Amino acid sequence: MISRTAFENILKEYDAKQLASQRDLQERREMIDRQVPRLKEIDKEIAALSVEKAIRRIRGGSLDSYYEKMDGLKEEKASLLALSGFSLEDLEPRYECSKCKDTGYIGNELCSCFKSRITDVLYDQSNIKEILKDENFNTFFFKYYPTGPALENAEKAVEAAKAFVRDFDKGPSNLFISGNTGVGKTFLTNCIAKDLIDKGYFVVYLSAIRLFDILSDAAFGSGKAETDSVSADYMKKIIYNSDLLVIDDLGTEMVNSFTSTQLFNCVNERLLKDKHTIISTNFSLKQLQENYSERLVSRIVSRYTLIRLLGDDIRMKKKLEA
Repeated sequence: MISRTAFENILKEYDAKQLASQRDLQERREMIDRQVPRLKEIDKEIAALSVEKAIRRIRGGSLDSYYEKMDGLKEEKASLLALSGFSLEDLEPRYECSKCKDTGYIGNELCSCFKSRITDVLYDQSNIKEILKDENFNTFFFKYYPTGPALENAEKAVEAAKAFVRDFDKGPSNLFISGNTGVGKTFLTNCIAKDLIDKGYFVVYLSAIRLFDILSDAAFGSGKAETDSVSADYMKKIIYNSDLLVIDDLGTEMVNSFTSTQLFNCVNERLLKDKHTIISTNFSLKQLQENYSERLVSRIVSRYTLIRLLGDDIRMKKKLEA
């Protein structure tokens, strides 16, 4: 979860970008005006024409002469700029992100550039950055799975995970990764998260316990979420709207009617928004139904690719190798 301080720092970054673009435009405009002094006169004439147009519309007069004069002024402006080595674009601000014009928002929604910046901060703040150096597709070794069904399942799981990353932009897709403790579920989700983060997608990676702490705080003001964090309501919005939400170790939280309802709402809302979700858990589908709800299992069975990892505890095997 991103801290309030970090979030405010991102907002300051965007304020600084806008200020820098305004200063850049002002300096560029002053330079152009010095080299092409006629531009100021043209701008005044264009402004006067705009007023004249408004008056004519009110009075019902013809606008033919207005358009003729305006076109002439615009052509003169473009020609003078070109002769001095400039263009009309040089009179406009230069933004790092043309979509949001460096505000971070498009309407009331976060721009993709702002989401990417949040991901960068989360990536840097958490130990996930260090973890993903070691846990990625290049370091996923099949030698830890015994020959037979366990190895076959692992190979299919990795192929499904790579396809998930490869086809991420082709349409909404979701993964439900289950298996006993230590068989590589979290490792596999880390592989996917790393590739998508590196591609610039907005990935939110939360343990089930952390997810429900945030949702509890949003619902009841429980205070379980960190005190220096941005509002839980805002984090809930981020959880519902991220490009990818990873819910790790589902079932390790205290399961009750609240968590059951909130999990269904989260899963269902993201399905409605065509957002990608990955759930990893020790639970089988039967256990999931027993602990949560039949309608949740129905959503997962119908809209998720099911991956079941088999084998022994790989972490124990690695310790024995050390």
